[in-house]
Amino acid sequence: MRQLKNFKLADHTTLRVGGTALIVCEISSPSDIQDFVHEYGNDNFFVLGGGSNIVAPDHEIKTPIAYMQIINSSAKTDGEYVEITAGAGMNWDEFVADAVDQGLSGVETLSGIPGTIGASPIQNIGAYGSEVKNTIKSVQLVDGTTGKSRIITIEELNFKYRYSMLKDLTSRFIIENVTFRLKREKNSKITNYPQVADFLSINPGEPVPLKSLRNAIMEIRKSKAMILDEKDPNTFSVGSFFINPVLEKEKVPSGAPMYENESGKVKTSAAWLIEQSGFTKGFRHGGAMISQKHTLAITNSGNATAEDIVELSNLITSKVKQKFAIDLIIEPKILNI
Repeated sequence: MRQLKNFKLADHTTLRVGGTALIVCEISSPSDIQDFVHEYGNDNFFVLGGGSNIVAPDHEIKTPIAYMQIINSSAKTDGEYVEITAGAGMNWDEFVADAVDQGLSGVETLSGIPGTIGASPIQNIGAYGSEVKNTIKSVQLVDGTTGKSRIITIEELNFKYRYSMLKDLTSRFIIENVTFRLKREKNSKITNYPQVADFLSINPGEPVPLKSLRNAIMEIRKSKAMILDEKDPNTFSVGSFFINPVLEKEKVPSGAPMYENESGKVKTSAAWLIEQSGFTKGFRHGGAMISQKHTLAITNSGNATAEDIVELSNLITSKVKQKFAIDLIIEPKILNI
């Protein structure tokens, strides 16, 4: 287990905010996890992956950090399916690109999402008509106090929209790996999302080659500044900062978009609520800014602090609550470490 020095969280988070962490341990193997738990299991600690869904504090951080770098993977064939077990530190989009290259379907619409494999099941990442729950078989967890490992099955994970039971675990844990079940297919049928179908000039649900769909998703995300680009501050974000509310139909404001949801309720647009509350793309608060290309993204215009980010988020949720009596839920975790 290697100790990393001069580790500035601003250099390891997509929002580009965060102070210097004093205790950072590089976790490159299962034995490193055990060493970390042995050393810091009695302390509060934080597990860092790609830093794509957190707002890190500006001050010096004394809380021990487990920096996940386990990138090994293994695969086994089960008929027309392939089960891939991937290390928690593996880059998510590299995993998706490799699956598409191998002709494995299931995660292609999740192309371009920043972060790591280990983070993907926690909030059930999703985009353009698909969620990661559709491909996950199990998650291997290590208890952060005892070091004991256990497998959490798809049934136990209790996936819902932007949710899994992992978000509610009170005991500390470290995700070691995730097992996915992907289908051997040349074409993808995950094309029901209107924007995707329009981009490809096809009918919704019409099959297209996996690589064509991945390329389309990447282009759509780029147009919204949802692909990290060091030259574009609009991309210094956590992606969508707010979750689209799921409500009883009668609680959706007049004129707001509505989409069917598996819960029996309807999903409406957080972006619409934000815009109708008086915010525009490019709105600034200190160094924090609503993306000029995507209303749901709060970005670092270049000199933002974590405080700027949180204050802008609070301002937005307060205005939406005041106008529509709807509580917007944020996607990222505001760290208190």
